[in-house]
Amino acid sequence: MTCDDVDVLLAMGDEARSPELEEHLRTCVACRSLAGEGGGYELGEVIAWGGMGQVRLARDPRLGRQVALKELLVPSEALAARLVREARIAAELEHPNIVPIYDIGTWPDGMPFYTMRYVAGRTLHAALAHAGSLAERMQLLPAVAATCDAVAFAHARGIVHRDLSPANILLGDHGETYVIDWGLAKDLRTFPVHGHPVLTAPGEVFGSPAYMPREQAAGDPTDERADVYALGAILHHLVAGSAPYPGRTSSELLDQVLAAPPPLLVGPRGLVAIAARAMARDAADRFPSARELAAALRGLHVRAVIGRPPRKWLALAAALFG
Repeated sequence: MTCDDVDVLLAMGDEARSPELEEHLRTCVACRSLAGEGGGYELGEVIAWGGMGQVRLARDPRLGRQVALKELLVPSEALAARLVREARIAAELEHPNIVPIYDIGTWPDGMPFYTMRYVAGRTLHAALAHAGSLAERMQLLPAVAATCDAVAFAHARGIVHRDLSPANILLGDHGETYVIDWGLAKDLRTFPVHGHPVLTAPGEVFGSPAYMPREQAAGDPTDERADVYALGAILHHLVAGSAPYPGRTSSELLDQVLAAPPPLLVGPRGLVAIAARAMARDAADRFPSARELAAALRGLHVRAVIGRPPRKWLALAAALFG
């Protein structure tokens, strides 16, 4: 189908819209602008994807800037509602460590997309995989502390992330840390602890199994302490160099989470103690929120974390503990 064909079909009205036309409009910014749809974004390569959607590089011609555009992999009314909800929750959480949302729109087929700041960098998961020693992983500790701050901010507004993992923490090339992917977030102001959003039925399990607490793995109601556990599991990964559980599939991981706590963590005593409390099997034994966890991290004396540090650690200690 050519752009001339599209011009004719658009003039014919809604009855002329076909799957071929919708696909052309999805990929051609000129025709999309002619139709007054899709915000006129110029689409680039796919840079990330998951179970629900994918993220593309895009250019906003109105402002002349590069953005990241998240859209669905396949049309779905249920997933469309989840994507819109994700965008609105993330847009509400204006914090230095939460990626800003710029715009929300719909494609010609009615499916939504949203745009956000494009951050050049890598995930914490990639950074941990690249770090070859505890000393190198310790340099990522300020990013975990910044993540705690972002989650604490969300908790103060009644929002629980429910899918925290190193893959959902983005580290920018200029030292930025962003918590991303709020697609499973729960608004406790609308749906209290013992309620479930309409997008998540009782007994359903969503999230990153290796980093989720037992109650979430069982499909039970969750609150802020599920995020506290996940932050503790991320801290466990930083200290140990691997995720708390070794399962290869989601089902294996869920079985392991439900069966027993992870293997005993060995490392700097202060961090081990904080991770152990955050990952307590009983939610009542954890830090009550991410704010208390963040305070505990920053309250560590540097020598309790890394022993007798050489001079190169002093700048890191100052950045982390103030």
